[in-house]
Amino acid sequence: MASRIAELDAAGFLPSPGETEEDFVRRAESILERHREFDRLLEEEGRISVFGVEVSREEKIDPAVIASAGEVTWELYRFRTLHVPGFFLSRSVGLLWGGVLIGDPDERFSLFLVRDSFRTRERWLFYRRTELFAHELCHSMRMELKETTLEEYFAYQTSPSALRRYLGNCFIRDIDAILFVVPAVLLLAATVVRDFFLPGLPVWIFWILALVYPAFLLTRNASSRRVVRRAAEKLADFGVREISPVLFRCTREELVCLGGLADAAGFDRFRTDKAQKELRWKIINERFIDDKKIVQQEEPPNGVL
Repeated sequence: MASRIAELDAAGFLPSPGETEEDFVRRAESILERHREFDRLLEEEGRISVFGVEVSREEKIDPAVIASAGEVTWELYRFRTLHVPGFFLSRSVGLLWGGVLIGDPDERFSLFLVRDSFRTRERWLFYRRTELFAHELCHSMRMELKETTLEEYFAYQTSPSALRRYLGNCFIRDIDAILFVVPAVLLLAATVVRDFFLPGLPVWIFWILALVYPAFLLTRNASSRRVVRRAAEKLADFGVREISPVLFRCTREELVCLGGLADAAGFDRFRTDKAQKELRWKIINERFIDDKKIVQQEEPPNGVL
């Protein structure tokens, strides 16, 4: 029988660094109660304003649609988040906007907002509805770690596209996209100026500017992937069968440590010591290592939802 903390982990809750078992359970149950309260209020009133956005009962996404993303996150990382509601937005949204998960830790509430195009189809432009939900659910679970350098790596592993799985972690900050695009725009502008106004303009300088930041992003991405790969190889050497779920619940520092372990005895000491300090590792040991089996969650555990 799975413990309460293991059930909560399987339902998409991750302890914060240093959080006690009692505080973790209390926080998770408070979040679940807040979502149940929201559902009751929505059913009674039909329309609610949340985070400055008005949502209605008619716009609510069928929970079965979001649950399909749970199959993806379960297969990869052994968790299903079923308590987060979602809504289609039929009003004006950005041209390329697909959707987002928004939330507030103080409010202990989060929800999906996706464009109305997904109401009747799985795919729109380069977005897939299931991938979008699964991607954001990975963020919603790992956000407790407050560790950004590998957030996009794990989230993009939900993608069916090998290219997105590889390159997704290149853009981990808002500034990354800006510094990627601006030099390219400057290059285009410089080329136009040279062709029509200043034939002697040294455009090669702008080529260098346009290539430097993409090279940095690719190098950083390769470094992060190497950290994960080394940790994964070590876990495989130590006989851990559920490797991806363990990696998903680790900080970058922990992954570096795992990648540097010499033998299984060192791994046992590492995980035992971590379990004494971090509730996450108590859960990791219980669910994926000590019992050598996975907590089954074909249906939501009793009392979780």
